[in-house]
Amino acid sequence: MSVLAELLAGLGLLFVGLSRLSSHLQHATGWRARQWIRRATGAPLRGLVCGTLAGAATQSSNAVAIICGNLVRGGVFHTRDAIPVVAGGSVGTAALVLVAAIDFRLLVFFALAAVGFAIHLRLDRHPGWRDWIGAALGLTLALLGLVFIKQAPRALDAAAMATWIGPLLSPWLGFAIGLALAVVSQSSSAPTLLVLALLQAHLLDLSAAFPLVLGANLGSGLSALLAAGGLEGTGRQLCHVHVLVKAVGCLLVAALWAVGLVSARLWGSAEPADLLQAAAGGNIALAVSVLFLTLQLAGALPVTLARGAAERLASRLSPPSLEDGASRPRYIDTRALDAPASALDLSQREIQRLVSLLPTLLPDLDQSDAATPGERLALWRGAGAVVRDVDLFLVALMGRGPGPEELAVALRQQALVEMIRALQDTLHDFSEVVESFDALPPLGFNLSESLRTLVLSLADAEGAEDLSVLAALTADRSTLLHRIRQSLLGTQAEAGDEMRRLLLATTLFERAVWLMHRIVVALHPVENDDNPGLSSGAERNEVHAH
Repeated sequence: MSVLAELLAGLGLLFVGLSRLSSHLQHATGWRARQWIRRATGAPLRGLVCGTLAGAATQSSNAVAIICGNLVRGGVFHTRDAIPVVAGGSVGTAALVLVAAIDFRLLVFFALAAVGFAIHLRLDRHPGWRDWIGAALGLTLALLGLVFIKQAPRALDAAAMATWIGPLLSPWLGFAIGLALAVVSQSSSAPTLLVLALLQAHLLDLSAAFPLVLGANLGSGLSALLAAGGLEGTGRQLCHVHVLVKAVGCLLVAALWAVGLVSARLWGSAEPADLLQAAAGGNIALAVSVLFLTLQLAGALPVTLARGAAERLASRLSPPSLEDGASRPRYIDTRALDAPASALDLSQREIQRLVSLLPTLLPDLDQSDAATPGERLALWRGAGAVVRDVDLFLVALMGRGPGPEELAVALRQQALVEMIRALQDTLHDFSEVVESFDALPPLGFNLSESLRTLVLSLADAEGAEDLSVLAALTADRSTLLHRIRQSLLGTQAEAGDEMRRLLLATTLFERAVWLMHRIVVALHPVENDDNPGLSSGAERNEVHAH
């Protein structure tokens, strides 16, 4: 029981550590990581090296594939350019298996002590160090988990266990077990580390371990598709590329291994396992590490060289979706960050485009051929992705140290982007409530059409006069709200659930109008100085909202 507890504790520490390492590294790098990746994809070799470093840092080829998929969907680069990065991510994960072949217990203990003292001294509260210390903690926890995994099988009776396991573990069963463990753990390195521990405890030999490692390698590729969740279109293409990298590596290495077995039986040459162990100097742990690295390289290099064919295959398996086009910014570009005035002009144009797309998030009840709920959901997700990109763009711009005037404009734009994000979510929630009715009551129809009219007016507003009219319509809502409440109280809803949904629709309508007023005020701050009524209206709504 103690062996099982130590093994499970090691796996738990490994999973927690890798998760913390990946998340904190993403936060620590942020927009800079996007710039590095974009520069690295200029050439296949640089992309492969960049992906290898990313895989070694995060210890998750799945994370590299999914992150790159989101960047492709966001228009940072194309699928063809990202293929070497995804292929390199698999190679980078071999670092953990190589480290596991070394006795590093004392190093882990000292590293964990250093991180603990840093947290005790509250160095993790420093904004510039917080995520790096979190990443260091994740790395030390993962390495400590490796120590437990390696030590756990030592208390077992190796001879008895080997006699029991050997006859039961056929090659196909071993392959299936490795595949299942990789899918469950979302990692190929974790099952390989378990195999490494069993080898060091003499519970398996290298021949029996080979199908386990092979299955784990393919299983981690399949787990990327599961981890991708709702990612579709071009974003999912790189997950298919990830599976392709793993499958090609498995096929090539398995074919080479089979040729070695046939050669040994026909001509009496050495078994592939014996050759691999001899190449590793008799160190069985190093032999497994070399096998794992070979699997990654055997898949990464051919797919990188044939990235055009890989892109075509991925495009067939996951063609571009509506969300792909909606989630790509049209104007902002990181190359403009060195010129603050130009960058602010680009972000302002992107913001205006986001405002013009707001009506697409609401149903058009008068048109039978209007967008479907699924299409509106894709548009909402895409618009939300653009909002996040604009916000990151503005944060990166402010980090460049612009002048006082540019900084003030960037802060105003950032506040406006946050209000647009809130309005997007509110319109999406309102649409879901309206569409939840089998037969929409008259009040729901009126609310939806009124809100759509206001949003269309906001999207079409071109000058100060249009904005002033819209500000007046959205600021003074007392009469409108009184009519809505009276109408709601007068409805004869047979079910309480229908009444609650109508009340929710009314609340969302009120919040959407309030947000529109704030956006109108923010769109023309210069006119607000000449028209105190706009600012006072915003303040009245602020007080009313709280």
